[in-house]
Amino acid sequence: MDLWGDQVLSQRFPELFSFAKNKQLTLVIGRTQNPLHSLFYLPLSQQAHSQMLHLEEILSQEHFSQEKDKWTYIWNSGKFLVKKTYKHLNGHQSIHPVYKWLWASSCQAKHKVFFWLLLKDRLSTRDLLQRKNMHLQSANCVLCNSAVQETLVHLFLECPFAIQCWGSVQVQIDLTLDHYQNLQSFRDQLRVPFFMEIIILMAWAIWKARNDLIFRQINPSLQSCTQFFKSEMKLLLLRAKRSYSPAIDLWIAEL
Repeated sequence: MDLWGDQVLSQRFPELFSFAKNKQLTLVIGRTQNPLHSLFYLPLSQQAHSQMLHLEEILSQEHFSQEKDKWTYIWNSGKFLVKKTYKHLNGHQSIHPVYKWLWASSCQAKHKVFFWLLLKDRLSTRDLLQRKNMHLQSANCVLCNSAVQETLVHLFLECPFAIQCWGSVQVQIDLTLDHYQNLQSFRDQLRVPFFMEIIILMAWAIWKARNDLIFRQINPSLQSCTQFFKSEMKLLLLRAKRSYSPAIDLWIAEL
């Protein structure tokens, strides 16, 4: 969390920092650890893993002198300034707009947390369980017969069943885009102010269908998934903004 050169590593690599076992570890001690991933709770998300590789590259290029440490304020000066202190304590981090859309939505808390886990690649898919060294009879997606590993991207974007579910709400998936870009594309295609509620609840419906098959042996179907999605959307009428309610009701009726 100290300023090295022109950067604070905990701020530059926030996703990786969230996995750190010892958040007070100094850079000098940390760079002697081999392998570097032993400093973090595993499995890492894809973003955290990418940041770890970048950190490893920085450490290999950094030259540490034998001189005594010189302590300065975080803005690389020995002079205390209230303005800069306030700015640092408030912090600033650029995040994708989808997180603002998520927490501003009218969905229930369980739906919001579910979708947050999905965005952060911490949803318990078979791929994640396997990365946690859990023994599974199969890591393939149960919703299709293509013998493809059940990754987050496959389950919600690439699986034929998921593609049909998204198609039922007039949303087309572009597999050349990443998941954030696809969410932006969904927003542009839906063209309604409650687009995020639709996206969250459809993802929830797909996840529900997957779990019903695994734990209750209920075969998934597009009709049952759509009916479940509609029932969740109708419950949303009790929570959504009053100005949205007539539009949501009409949208459900026309679905």
